[in-house]
Amino acid sequence: MTITRSEIEHYKRKGYVSPSWQLPVKKIDLLKNNINKIIKSNSDIRPEQIVCPHIEGGTRGELNNINHEYFLRLAYTNEIINMIKAILGNDIILWGSQIFSKPAFDGMAVPMHQDSHYWPIEPMSTCSVWIAADRSTEINGCLTVIEGSHKNETYKHVTNNNKTALNAAIDNKYIQNKIKKHILLEPGQLSLHHSNLIHGSNKNISPYRRAGIVYRYMSSKSKFNRKAKNHNQKDGHSVNYSDRPIWLINGKKRDNTLVKYFYK
Repeated sequence: MTITRSEIEHYKRKGYVSPSWQLPVKKIDLLKNNINKIIKSNSDIRPEQIVCPHIEGGTRGELNNINHEYFLRLAYTNEIINMIKAILGNDIILWGSQIFSKPAFDGMAVPMHQDSHYWPIEPMSTCSVWIAADRSTEINGCLTVIEGSHKNETYKHVTNNNKTALNAAIDNKYIQNKIKKHILLEPGQLSLHHSNLIHGSNKNISPYRRAGIVYRYMSSKSKFNRKAKNHNQKDGHSVNYSDRPIWLINGKKRDNTLVKYFYK
């Protein structure tokens, strides 16, 4: 097994887990090389905002990603799919991904938020898998979470004008005095988190880059709402849901007619 019963229970209680399984060394090097390649090929896009590198051209044709097939294949990693099956069940759809690379001395913060605020999943049955390419620590802006917050409601998010990787955050009155847990990862380690978990990350003002990729999985029993409002930030960062291809990763399609593309 790639995820243990105790790790699954931790996910249910806390809203996240970092399993003991991790990518082999050769695959870590491959991940780093492909992240470096796509960042270099898209110097006009902030490296924290490379959306859906597994789709040729990205979500709106804006990405120069000749290595998109690599990122799609990585999403099919058997060990990762086994983890998702333990959380969401056998019927799984890949609907999104994003590279978050915080450059040394210039890494953007991600304000505290809940993914469920943004996502067009009905009902919200999703799990995110973050794969670290670099060491992720407190000094270079690792993921921070509020444990157990996934059990609460989806809170109001307030738009801000700050230079952050997201331009909406939870109103501070809901999270002030809450304890933040830092998720420390070595290259190749993973963390999984619930869509309603309150999380974010600080700026990277250290001399060490923090890069990785997150994959978004959902149950095929849920619907991907194509009519949901696209997410457009003031800095030009845009996410399009209306015609994004999504893949059946495992199991049955069920009645989800929104699955348009399948990986062969």
